Order: sequence, then structure tokens, then C-alpha cells
Amino acid sequence: MHMNNICKISIILIALLHVFKMFVTAISLPLLFFLTLLLLIFGFPLQGKGFRKITLFFLLTGAAILAYYQMPPDAWMQSLVSMTNVIAIIAVMQLFTLPIEIGGYSRTVGYWLRKSFKKESSLFFFSMAVTHVFSSFLLFGTVPVMVSLFSGALKDNIPNYKRFLAAAIVRGYAMAIFWTPGAVIMLLALQVTNVAWFDLFLPGFLLSQLGLFTSYLFEHFTRLNRPISSTVKSQEASPEETLLAYRQSAHIVLVVLGLLILVAFFEFFALGSGTGRILLAGLIVTGLWLLYYRNHAQLGGALFRHWESGIAKAVDLSVLFVAMGLFAGAVDHSGILIQFQPAMQNWVNQLGLVSIVVIPLIYILLAITGIHPFILIVILGKILTALSLPLSPVSIALLLLLASSVSFIVSPFAGMVLMTAKFLNVRPMDVAIKWNAAFCLLFLVEGIIFACLWK
Repeated sequence: MHMNNICKISIILIALLHVFKMFVTAISLPLLFFLTLLLLIFGFPLQGKGFRKITLFFLLTGAAILAYYQMPPDAWMQSLVSMTNVIAIIAVMQLFTLPIEIGGYSRTVGYWLRKSFKKESSLFFFSMAVTHVFSSFLLFGTVPVMVSLFSGALKDNIPNYKRFLAAAIVRGYAMAIFWTPGAVIMLLALQVTNVAWFDLFLPGFLLSQLGLFTSYLFEHFTRLNRPISSTVKSQEASPEETLLAYRQSAHIVLVVLGLLILVAFFEFFALGSGTGRILLAGLIVTGLWLLYYRNHAQLGGALFRHWESGIAKAVDLSVLFVAMGLFAGAVDHSGILIQFQPAMQNWVNQLGLVSIVVIPLIYILLAITGIHPFILIVILGKILTALSLPLSPVSIALLLLLASSVSFIVSPFAGMVLMTAKFLNVRPMDVAIKWNAAFCLLFLVEGIIFACLWK
């Protein structure tokens, strides 16, 4: 069997295992480990040169840490599979690109673009806001959906549309973690600070909207204060085009509502984990959406292209996430950061109030080096909560989420940055630093002030 096919089958089976975990909690760790190992062995030679270097770095570093601390076999297995839930989300949420492609939904985006938006900055805000809403339930799966939805319309209307869309996607996603109850980073922040989600929702939501509005103003006054350069802007839409646009817009609204309702339903009955609920809801909604197009002439071709190239796009990222999981699991199991915690605690105690600024900066710098925010929020969160600072637990939680949000944007190793770069065929460093660092610095200052003032 061709290496590429082995990788694709491994990705599909990994996704199915995570869905089955909702109903059969005792899914065998060795089975998941075996599939992950297959993906790693056969996927690594298929990676692009840039991805292969990063993957090799995380693999060797993670393995060295596990070996140095003489971790047992279970720790190796758990570390290697620790980020397979992200692979599962990518695989399932990629399915949303099928009905979007079959139905030609990018034409609807083009319709609203010509009808409703006069300047690039307003379209940027629209793109970012749509991403923000989708991210609240699709999480990492937002990227392929947004790229499919917007690329066709933006190519013809926006110069350097890749930079435009990359910034909109990563910022829209990063702002959603401030209030989304299903986000893992949110759950960790609540756990570390002992704050209830209900108490954090309002300030978190307000801070996320401040970030979106700041992003809009930043782009408007720096580079996007131009009319949309559409060659068809002056053309009037036919009644048929208008009817199709309204009907397809209704489809998208129904899909969003359907996902939200299903995830809420599964959560109400405490069915599975947060990841499992999203996966199952995604499978159900995409299944129904594809059923709607069951007689469409392009269905067979779209399914074939998805198998040949759609899933293959996820191989680079999936292998990288396996390597990142090994590294993150090694750091977690070995307790490396915990060993430095007392020294960091004493140092931060000496800084006093200045630590309010220093802790988020340390968090972001460590994230840029490749340490996962899931680890950082627990370790640095414990340090912040242990300090005698004139801040409420809610303010501390906001600071932790702020550092996480900025890390998800400016770290070239962040999942959203890597996925966005892969699907838009650009460099992760461009997405993270070149196109977003200046905005993140401004938002970080705003966020710190907001968190400190919130009582």
C-alpha cells in the first residue's frame, strides 16, 4: 500500500477512535499508539522540508527528555498520542469543505462582498467575525472551512489575499478562547484560578470584542483603508443569484445553529469530552449537509478529490502534531518546569506588581520556543495565583487567557498558525510574526490594562 494511503487511513482511524471514546471510554491506548506510530513512520518522509525540520526537532528533544528522566513505556505512549485529538478535529472538520465546494458557497460570499462591503477593512472585520463565531465550536477545524468559504471570493477582490485571510483567521480564532466554554485553554484557566465560567464569561467576551475591534482599527489605519478592487462590483445580481445567496446564507446559519445545539445537547447529558462532542456534532451536521447534495453531479468528484488531496493536506500537520505531542508530553511527565517553579516564584515575588506584565511576556516567549500553552497556563497560573497581588481571581484568569491568545497568534509552532500557513501555502513565520506581531503587541498592552482594571 502506498505510504500516502497508509497515512490517510491512519488519520481517519485516529479520528474514529476519538469519536468512539464518547461511547466506549476504555479505548485501547496501544491501538491509538500503533496508529499514531504508523502515521509518524510513513508520514515523516512525505513532509515538506520545512515541516520535517521542525518535526525532527520536537521528536528528538521529546525523546531525549523522556530517556533522560527514564520515563516508563506508558509515559512514552501517552506523550506520543497526547495531541491526536487535534488530528481528529482536523480530519472531521475538513469534511465541511465538501458541501461548501459542491454547493459553490464562495459565490454567496462574493455576493455579500459586492453588496455589503465598500472597503477592505470592513470586509476584514466581517471575515474575522465569521471566523470568531465558527471558532467557538469548530476550534482547529475552523481553518479549512474558512479557507474554503472565503478564498474564492477574496482572490478576485483583495491584493495579497493570503495575508488578509491569514490575519483574519488567527485573530478571529484567538479572540474566541476568552469566552468559549469548550476550549481546553479556558477549562485549564478556570481550573487553575478556581473561577466559575459564568463569572469569567462577561469580561472575557468584552475583552474578545475589544481585540476584534482593535484588530479592525489597526488594519483600517495601517493598510486596508482602500475600496474593494472588485472587477464585478458594479454588476447587478440577477434575481436567481440573489435567491441563491439568501438560500445558501440560510444553510450556513442552520449549520452553525445545528452544531451549537448538538454540542450543547451532548454537554447537557455529559456525553464524552469536549473534543468528542465537537467531533460527533461535526460528523452529524456534515453528514446531513452532504445528504442534501446527494444527487448533485459534483458529489462523486468532490469525494474523490478529498481523498486524493484533501486528507493528504493534513498529513504534514498531523505528523508535526504527533512530534509536538511527544515533546509536550515529555515536558509534562518529566516535571521539568515544576523544578524551576520555586526559583521563578522567588524571582516573581521580588518583582511584585511588575510581574503582572512579566508573567504574560514569559508565557508568550516560552510558547514561541515551542512549549505548549496547555502546559504553560498550569505552571505559570499556579505562580500567579500564589502571589499576593491586588487582583481578583477573574483578573488573573484574564491575564492567563490573554497570554494564551497572543501565543496562539505569534508562535510559529501554534496549531492555528501552522494550519493556516499550510492551507494558504505560506510560511508560518510570516503568519505569526510578519503579519501579526505589531497587532499583538498593541492588544497585549490593552489586555493587561483591561484585566487589571476589571474587578
